[in-house]
Amino acid sequence: MSSPRVNNWLIACLMVSILLALVPLQESIHRSRPDRFDPDRQTRLIDPNQTGDRMRFLRKASTPAIIAALGGFRTVGADLLWLKAERVWHGGNWSTMDPILEAVTQLDPHFILAWVTRGWHCAYNLHGEAQIKSEKDFWLQRGISVFEDAVAANPDSWELSFQLAWTLYDRAREHQRAAEWARRAAEFPEATSYAARLCYRPYEHIMDFEHLFPAMEYAKSRFPNDEHHQFLVNRDIAWWTEHRDDPQEHRRQIVIENTARRQRAIDYYLYPDDPYWDVCPNCGLPSPKGSDACQNPACGYVFPRPQEQETEPAEAAAPNTPR
Repeated sequence: MSSPRVNNWLIACLMVSILLALVPLQESIHRSRPDRFDPDRQTRLIDPNQTGDRMRFLRKASTPAIIAALGGFRTVGADLLWLKAERVWHGGNWSTMDPILEAVTQLDPHFILAWVTRGWHCAYNLHGEAQIKSEKDFWLQRGISVFEDAVAANPDSWELSFQLAWTLYDRAREHQRAAEWARRAAEFPEATSYAARLCYRPYEHIMDFEHLFPAMEYAKSRFPNDEHHQFLVNRDIAWWTEHRDDPQEHRRQIVIENTARRQRAIDYYLYPDDPYWDVCPNCGLPSPKGSDACQNPACGYVFPRPQEQETEPAEAAAPNTPR
């Protein structure tokens, strides 16, 4: 019968052998993901509006991530947690996905798919499942923050910049920021043509023609050999050139915008208290319903008052003296 000391020695040797066997795997992961494992590195957020030395850094990792990082096998732990997240996803327990994916991205901050999945899950799935506005606001802002952290950790990834732009555009309806981040994504040599088209899409829904036409020209300058891209951009330029002052098109765009905002529990665009409007017959721009005059400073058209139209004929037809 073997002694306990011999058994402990065999177990220790077995554990050392397993660790040594994992070393080549860890090294291969490091080679496939270079420059990603400096635990002391601080990551700077690339802001398209950056005017000074304003910096933003990733927040501190969660406790499980710190513990795993101390073991020296960060990517192995990230891969194992990624597999766990996949099992949780198929199990339908969506609420537990975010902390698991947070640990994955803290262990391996250059795991692009994990960042995209986490941000999308917060801004779309959990936001859509929330029943009250405060919860919806929380998950939407959390999704945006996830993508901001992702870009901070991976400033050379056009895909993450695009995902942030798309979330701001499609989900948060923050059109100005969306267009700026789309422009940054489109500047990457490996970006695709739809990133360039997203540079002007946000301006359509808010009818910001001052920025819309230059953004369309910029998109046209990109991917000159992509026939499909050039067709789409030229089509949009022709459309807005024709319909820039079309009141019906203005109405349609505001309906699109307000419908999207209602679905996402966001305040209506232009008119927080009243989603309806009057279109000025002079300049074609919308004004809040019940306005005395067109809100376009360059127009100044005075809307006729319905009560005046009704009372004036009545007074003329009913004089004080009998017929």
